[in-house]
Amino acid sequence: MNNNYEISTSLPANNMKDYYIIFEICGKLYAFNINNIIEVIKLPQIQIPEKTPPGIAGYINYNKSTINVIDLCPLLGFDPQKFSVNNQLIITCYKEYCFAVHTEKIITILNLENTYFEPFPYETDDSLIKEIYHKDNQTIHIINIENIEKVIENNKTKENLINYSKLLPTDEKSLEVFQVRANLNKKHSNSFSFPLDYNFINQYILFKLGNNNYYLDLKYIKEFVSLKRINITKLPYTKDFIKGLINIKGDFLLLIDLKNFLNGEKTEIKEGNKIILTQGRNFNIAFLVDEIRYIKNLKNLPKLNYNYNNEYISNEFMEDDELYSIINFEKIINDEKIYINQN
Repeated sequence: MNNNYEISTSLPANNMKDYYIIFEICGKLYAFNINNIIEVIKLPQIQIPEKTPPGIAGYINYNKSTINVIDLCPLLGFDPQKFSVNNQLIITCYKEYCFAVHTEKIITILNLENTYFEPFPYETDDSLIKEIYHKDNQTIHIINIENIEKVIENNKTKENLINYSKLLPTDEKSLEVFQVRANLNKKHSNSFSFPLDYNFINQYILFKLGNNNYYLDLKYIKEFVSLKRINITKLPYTKDFIKGLINIKGDFLLLIDLKNFLNGEKTEIKEGNKIILTQGRNFNIAFLVDEIRYIKNLKNLPKLNYNYNNEYISNEFMEDDELYSIINFEKIINDEKIYINQN
């Protein structure tokens, strides 16, 4: 089957403001607009000063600067939770104020539709909850990033009654993990650093295919879902990398085994597999991957000094002795191999 037309994958600029990163704290779902996010990192060791205002767990060194680690639980009226090495920090900026928000875990990134937003019924001038998103029996609280700085400033004369030294991991295994992360961060800063950038542009998702690292531009991504509860309808007479059709909220998408498509190696189907739902202007597909890691800003992307032969990779670079490849989404979605021959 010949593909005689070009699929448009460019998205309107105003779509970007509708993307949110969904995370869990204190057993509830919260969200930030993606435009305010610089990066998501694994929890490093947090330094705890003698006195901090309520809501500040301590500080970390990030991008050659010292930034506060915000614990939203007490600011939202919940009891503080113990931290874990499996937790993550969302590096966030509003205007010139940058800080790290502690999360128990990142759930997904979603394009939230405006029709499902409701005003927060108890909003005040310094309320941390801006709106509530209701859909499919799910409630997501939208954090007002602007007011985080305001609340911290208003609390700076108050005493922090929370002893974070008892909430942070201090066991030997956790300290070893923190040391490894500190060494990696040190190597990272000695090679090159990503400048702070408040825009959606240059944001990428890092995911794994086997032992290989790949990045995909966030502007092409609609949502992430787990394979665990997804039924795959097999399609006859299709290539091995086409796993079948999946139904996501009433939309049928072609599921591509990206590892198989890129290098011919089949992905082992297991509960931990993730599906990346992509979106173009008039054609959507889903990628089956092994693991989704985190978001990264790749504004000043370093390039290698050699030519690679894979047309589906737009760029490659080395970091911490590992190779990272940038997926050429335009090439994949316009490749005639992914179109099913109906004859």
